[in-house]
Amino acid sequence: RPMRLALLALAVLSATAYANGRPPLTNGIFFKPNDPHSLYLRTTFGLLISHDDGCTFDWICEQNIGYGGPFDPKYAIANDGTIFATTFTGLRVSRDGGCSFTNTGPGVWIDAIDIGPSGEIWIGTAESGGPNDVFSSTDNGATWNSRGMQSPSIWWKAVKVAPSNAQRVYIAGYQVAGTLPDG
Repeated sequence: RPMRLALLALAVLSATAYANGRPPLTNGIFFKPNDPHSLYLRTTFGLLISHDDGCTFDWICEQNIGYGGPFDPKYAIANDGTIFATTFTGLRVSRDGGCSFTNTGPGVWIDAIDIGPSGEIWIGTAESGGPNDVFSSTDNGATWNSRGMQSPSIWWKAVKVAPSNAQRVYIAGYQVAGTLPDG
């Protein structure tokens, strides 16, 4: 009997754990502005949040955030702790520390996000089969305004607001069909 238990323990310990068919890995780190003790770790199995310099973590599973599979969202954390997560079906937002997430913004693939020094949130869409645009919100994601970058052929993949100047925004994408827009 002890030998069977030892073999069972060895089999369990040697098993490989996977997250959506991938090894469980961290692949991004995000920070809450003005809070040096909080860490938000993107993983292949959801989001890990620590408010004590990484001594302990809370796990937010993929389903709670609103995605699944081998996709890894991009995150942005607002000054008040609001968590924004990009997904294929829109931007997901949690205003309660990750307990619940709801949709905000356009209901298409959001692939670019940043929060500027004044708190303005910027997002870019990358949906196939439709026009894409860059949007901003000055009310913590309650409403969104187009920034005039609509294109039927560009997928917006990155947005970065200059930390020293909220009026300077860098946007990158790639053209998937057609011609570049004027301007």
